Amino acid sequence: MRPRQVATLSLLAVSFLSMIAIHPTSASLSFEVQVAKAVDYLVKRFNPNLGLIYESDDPGKHWLANEFNDFKWQYNQTYWLYSDNLFAGYALEPFRRDIADRIKQSLQGHRMPPSRLFEAVMGEQIPTIRNAVDYIVESSSDHIIVARRHDSPVVSYGVYADLICYRSLQLFHHGRIQEAHRSLRQAISLWNGKGLDDWSYRVVDGFHSNQKLALLLYTSKVLGLRYVAYEEMERHLWSMQKGDGGLASLSDGEGKPMGSSNTETTALALLIYNDHLIQSIQSKTRISEAPWMSFLIVSILFTFVTASALREVCHRKIARLSSFFSQYPNSL
Repeated sequence: MRPRQVATLSLLAVSFLSMIAIHPTSASLSFEVQVAKAVDYLVKRFNPNLGLIYESDDPGKHWLANEFNDFKWQYNQTYWLYSDNLFAGYALEPFRRDIADRIKQSLQGHRMPPSRLFEAVMGEQIPTIRNAVDYIVESSSDHIIVARRHDSPVVSYGVYADLICYRSLQLFHHGRIQEAHRSLRQAISLWNGKGLDDWSYRVVDGFHSNQKLALLLYTSKVLGLRYVAYEEMERHLWSMQKGDGGLASLSDGEGKPMGSSNTETTALALLIYNDHLIQSIQSKTRISEAPWMSFLIVSILFTFVTASALREVCHRKIARLSSFFSQYPNSL
């Protein structure tokens, strides 16, 4: 190959690599005051003896009483390993590393198998998404520790906004970037200006789930997917913040916050601003793409070199034939 050909091919390869680079989406609006209040909300609900944050301050009967016959604990006595504290452990990293580390240590100490879903938010690959099963991990007279794992034999289906986000992350972690973008656009299309108009809202209860909106914004930042409604969604999410600093878990059909704030929604909202985590996930995905990219580039190089070599051989043979016939014009 001639030097000019090598230089041209190298330039093409670099240009191709730059085309697939993932550029993080940054919010154009600042929410420092709201973020600080949300951090304070989580820190104030941190139990140093357990190393965990309780679910919420909702005074009502806990819905788990419908699932476990002898469930007697209140919301402020209920501590979820997955997903609440898993999310909170990473959400607090940029703001209160001391609390974040304590939560992660507590999670490790319980030695509970992974949730098989929520880890996708942290950049881990997950298996086929299945329905959830709730487990009691530990209980006493004044607290209960529970975990939600997606290990049911039933595969999850339905147009649920959060599951679409998890599938998008699942695809992204496997290096299937364009498929991940297409998947997430399905969730973005559910935005109606007041919430995410998914199966839960349409069929199940008629409420918008604000944790799904926070998850969508976070997923879009991880995927580096830009879209017009991002800032509108972000403003709406923070309009769900209540006086205690936490974000309401639900909103009504008009987009007005409903009920109590909770740890899960507040932690997911804060995860949007963990730039170090997002960049780390993006870097990991680019590295996982490297073998495929190397194969593609080598294939292009091989094809280019082979074509050049064949062309040179053909030129030489034509030149020899031309020389032969010029010397022996009557040979034809």
